[in-house]
Amino acid sequence: MFIHQSQLQHLLRPDQYYSEEQHRAEQRHLFQTAWHPLATTHDLAKPGDFLTCDLLGTPVLVRNFQGELRAFLNVCPHRHSRLTNKHKGNTERLRCQYHGWEFNKDGKTGQIPDARAFRPWDRENSCLQQFRVEACGEIIFICLNDSTPSLRDWLGPLWERWAPSFGGTYQYTMTWEQDFSCNWKVVLENSLESYHIPQLHPKTFKDYPEESNAWHELDPRFSSFKTILPNDWLSRRQAWLVRRLGQPVTMEYWHHVRHPHITSASLDVNRMLLCVFPTSPTTCRYRSIIYSLRGYRSNPLAWALARLLRLIVKSASKKIFAEDAGIYGEVQKGLTVSPHPGVIGTREERIFVFQEYVNRACQGSSELPLMATTPNS
Repeated sequence: MFIHQSQLQHLLRPDQYYSEEQHRAEQRHLFQTAWHPLATTHDLAKPGDFLTCDLLGTPVLVRNFQGELRAFLNVCPHRHSRLTNKHKGNTERLRCQYHGWEFNKDGKTGQIPDARAFRPWDRENSCLQQFRVEACGEIIFICLNDSTPSLRDWLGPLWERWAPSFGGTYQYTMTWEQDFSCNWKVVLENSLESYHIPQLHPKTFKDYPEESNAWHELDPRFSSFKTILPNDWLSRRQAWLVRRLGQPVTMEYWHHVRHPHITSASLDVNRMLLCVFPTSPTTCRYRSIIYSLRGYRSNPLAWALARLLRLIVKSASKKIFAEDAGIYGEVQKGLTVSPHPGVIGTREERIFVFQEYVNRACQGSSELPLMATTPNS
């Protein structure tokens, strides 16, 4: 049940996976205007909790101000020091590590050591630069652009699918990050097709689903894939666990992508939100936020099963990630010397939609050389 019934053109040239010009264009037109999953509410649960990260080359600090989350550029307006070099922590006040300037939840200055030395006070240039922060379920998102629509509008139909998936009957399990020596699109495109399963996942997934058991949804902003798990021993054990935790059994596997870089994968037993960030034209960072089923029941058996399930989900997720990770570098090496235009099969049609999105967003960018017009799908 694929939408296209014949092969498709590979719309991105090999050089678009390693050129500096393409990297700059994607940073500007794809990533600076996107929402980015950064953490969970568990990471910032208490007043004073904070975390920092480097987001697309921008140092960001997110802090809990008495239950309100605020995000700032992690740079003091006084003498340009980073406010903190700690990855995370808890402080009574937001204070710069260099001269002790303090800031409130609006980014305005609070207590300033020897404040009389700065008369007359320049209020306009003494505030922290703020970024937008919103949550979908328990996932905290950051946006570096003021004109991007709200997170709910930006996610579109995916909001209703993701909001109940991260929290409620699903409990936070772990956040996992890894750097790869490949262009970010190599990782993203691998997640959009099942064609590689027999070769890379012979023990975990074994084989790709037949077309009659594969549903694709294609949209300019996102795409989705669904299949029904086979009625084998492993699936029956999974169903048994789900029922014991009071959750309905669907046996469905769903995979969504919100272009350009956020994907989700869900089974009855777990939910995952995954995001890939470019760190250079030929390197990237992959962040995975994983939840496992907790269910409604609170008896001792349910507690023990939920705890066991967390361990199983952690182990299985890392194994699958490792199987995929082994090919990324080899694909990047091939791209740098490939004379081929590439081809996309019907099972890989979600990649075609993704490549259309990339070309559409970057077409005509001043960072890029002139490109041929992309044919219509």
